[in-house]
Amino acid sequence: MEDAWSQTKKELQKSAKDSNVRQCLQSLRPVPLKKDSSGDRMILELEDANLLDIANQLQGPIQSRLSSITEKQVRVEFRLKSKSGRRESSWVREKLDLERFCEGQSNRIALMAARNVLQQPGKVNPLLIFGETGTGKSHLLNAIAHETLKSRPETKCTLIRMDEFPSHFGEQLQKRRNLTLKNRFRRGDMLFIEDFHTIRGASPNVLDELYFIFNSYYENGRQIVVTSDIPIKELSITSRWLSRFLSGLQVKLEAPDTDLRKRILKQKIQDIGLHLGNESIGRILDRIRGNARDIESAINRLYFLQSSGMELTDHLLEQQLEEFISPGIDGPLNPQLILDTIVDICGVTREEILGNSRKMEIALPRHLAMYLAVHHSDLNKSAVARFFRRTDHSTVIHAERKIAMKLQKEPSFQHLHRQVMERLGINRG
Repeated sequence: MEDAWSQTKKELQKSAKDSNVRQCLQSLRPVPLKKDSSGDRMILELEDANLLDIANQLQGPIQSRLSSITEKQVRVEFRLKSKSGRRESSWVREKLDLERFCEGQSNRIALMAARNVLQQPGKVNPLLIFGETGTGKSHLLNAIAHETLKSRPETKCTLIRMDEFPSHFGEQLQKRRNLTLKNRFRRGDMLFIEDFHTIRGASPNVLDELYFIFNSYYENGRQIVVTSDIPIKELSITSRWLSRFLSGLQVKLEAPDTDLRKRILKQKIQDIGLHLGNESIGRILDRIRGNARDIESAINRLYFLQSSGMELTDHLLEQQLEEFISPGIDGPLNPQLILDTIVDICGVTREEILGNSRKMEIALPRHLAMYLAVHHSDLNKSAVARFFRRTDHSTVIHAERKIAMKLQKEPSFQHLHRQVMERLGINRG
């Protein structure tokens, strides 16, 4: 009977003009029957429920062709292949769970939202988690999936990585298998979309395909969790996307503060099995900077050195972690260090800071650099003006007043100021 089915499938695929029909035929698999079963019956198994309607339309042609080849009346039945959510959820990493997600002031609200999703999936939908790189978005997204599978192992958690989706869609389109893509991503119980901000610049076809998948979950009340580097309103997306996101919840993950970085560091040391003396850990804790990803990179480096047989002396720690720890200077700072730190954090160039551009994205970092040089270097205001290539110190006075006013009134600027101070190792003021 299997030979007859193979011949039937080839003939029907050859004559089919619709790519979806060919795809359906390709996916059908004969189910082995017991020896005492009737020889005029065939069961064909199908993985994708969305192709079942097409299969039912093919029942007559399949039965007719099989009967002709075997010279007896063959009855064909279709059934869906039973499966758990393991394949769809294979991306979930066990170590990125809620227990290992260190809680702090910068992520408390996002963590509350994640727990709400776990307790009442579909009620707050979609959930968008946004924040800078290294703030824990991927960990929290993974933790939601992990905790869901722990309590409901049969759940199918489908992941779309936006940096891969457009190229994957293009490949499927070329092979005329775009229905396979739709069905693959639509059949889950929960949808997770990572790095949604990369949707900018995607082709209309990709956007339509993604929205079709997204909306199938939304309309059926299935939970959607999305991560992005920026909030939705900054993406310039169409109104249909915007309305969907605004009906859900958006939560921001801030960069970790000093206390949270210390907790993350301890957790990473424990997870990886790194053996350090309490004094060494204490010294690192006092001066560690950067985000969660930076901390993980630092710990991985130390673990590699230790597992290679090297003794982690204080000198080696200082040498290997130079890029991750604050300089810890108690005296005046070198204005060049202040300038380099501003350039790195604010994403501008040294030439732009020292130039004459009045654009806000350049002038504000310049003013902050001047303010810090006045308060934390050994230069007077005239010397600061000369360092930043200004004609006189009145520019420095203006910058100092402007920054002082922003520090009083603007929480977002306070965050930037704190980030620069911590990078410089300034624990005062």
